[in-house]
Amino acid sequence: MLGAQHLDWEEVKSFAVVADAGSVRRAAKALGVHHSTVSRRIDNLEYALGTKLFDRQPEGFVLNAAGEEFVAAVRDCGVQLNRAERSISGQDGDMSGVVTITMPEPIAVHTFGPRLSEFTSQYPGIEVRMIATTNILDVSRREADIAIRIDNNPPQSLVGKRIITYNQTVYATQDYLDSQDFENDPESARWVAWDSEDDKFPEWTKETEFSKVPMWGCFPGAAMQLSAAKGGLGLAMIPCFIGDREPQLVRATKRKPIKARDIWLLTHSDLRRTARIKAFMTFSEKVLRDARHEFLGTI
Repeated sequence: MLGAQHLDWEEVKSFAVVADAGSVRRAAKALGVHHSTVSRRIDNLEYALGTKLFDRQPEGFVLNAAGEEFVAAVRDCGVQLNRAERSISGQDGDMSGVVTITMPEPIAVHTFGPRLSEFTSQYPGIEVRMIATTNILDVSRREADIAIRIDNNPPQSLVGKRIITYNQTVYATQDYLDSQDFENDPESARWVAWDSEDDKFPEWTKETEFSKVPMWGCFPGAAMQLSAAKGGLGLAMIPCFIGDREPQLVRATKRKPIKARDIWLLTHSDLRRTARIKAFMTFSEKVLRDARHEFLGTI
């Protein structure tokens, strides 16, 4: 067997993706290359190692014993490289370079977008790359340097602080509210349902005065919920910092907003002393705290 110094790392990377995907075609799609390229890389790697790593089966590529051993070594190598990268980055005291931050799109658009020029004016050498998504990116693997998470139980591998708990309440268009008789005929109205749960009258609606209004449809996303409510489809439970900004929507209740989830500002312990990361963490905390009344719905 050849030494590791003779291995092609593109081939090793392709092997790891195929091992996770279970298919050359799925791996090729993830890597952005043709499936024949991935097949060739796997063949070359197996030739270099002098052993087969997969059993080729009709349902896909299945790791054999050698493959299981090799994929464990590859993943351990990846962990060590990420750890070294974080450690080296943590020694950087220069106020220049790139900071990648991930956060939900509504916070990125409404809360951070209007304020970013303040940061760039103070730190012109730091380039900000923002990933606006609700997907959980892995800060430990450097998919992002900083994460703003809406999460009541953030991962223990990260460090940071809970900034605030945002509130939510019921929104609808005024026309929709005027068209419904919630007191005498609540079942003719509808909640815009988050998922396709069987329970048409979930427990959480009892915190509102619309507990007898049934769920309808399936709209599993904040943007879809918001759009459906703005279109007059029904009632929607929406975070105050989103709903209060929409001129087409009104609060459907005079009750106080309901506590929802925590907003955390997080990074990896190896990065928290890096100058540019620390600078953006400080800036982020200020931006979030300045928006306190919007998150609480007290504006």
